[in-house]
Amino acid sequence: MAEPPASAVPLAGSGPAGQTVAMTSLAPQDHEDIRQLLARYNVAIDLGHIANWVDCFTADGVFECLGLPDGSPLGGRHAGADALRAYAETHFSIHKGRARHWNWNLLVDGVGDDRATMTSYLNAHTAGQGDSAVLRATGIYRDELARTAAGWRFASRQVAIDPA
Repeated sequence: MAEPPASAVPLAGSGPAGQTVAMTSLAPQDHEDIRQLLARYNVAIDLGHIANWVDCFTADGVFECLGLPDGSPLGGRHAGADALRAYAETHFSIHKGRARHWNWNLLVDGVGDDRATMTSYLNAHTAGQGDSAVLRATGIYRDELARTAAGWRFASRQVAIDPA
């Protein structure tokens, strides 16, 4: 069986180099708050609400998109508020409000009192009717979340786009 690429982030519940980390139970409200964070993230990036999207991350948050062709303006690693803002501006300039991100099969695990991991599936669509509505990509998100004074935020969000 082939090993996953070195750039792949382990599933929720796994630590560096596949080490198991201690999972803790999250309260039902934590699960709901994390689902709401995910919804705010998707709506903000799709509709071009740049500041709201950046606010979904911690101040030093990281977004990384793997699996796009080399040189793609939407690929790569974007760390910190300024880089996240630039990424979201580029995303909106390309998709003009017609992107629709859908996530499901949310696997959320607590890691200590104020940290969590989440793994979820991605479907990315172009909005429209008939032939103009297109499924553009599928993939898997692997996230590290932190509870902050403002609520749950993404400390790290990595999406691996599935190969064609």
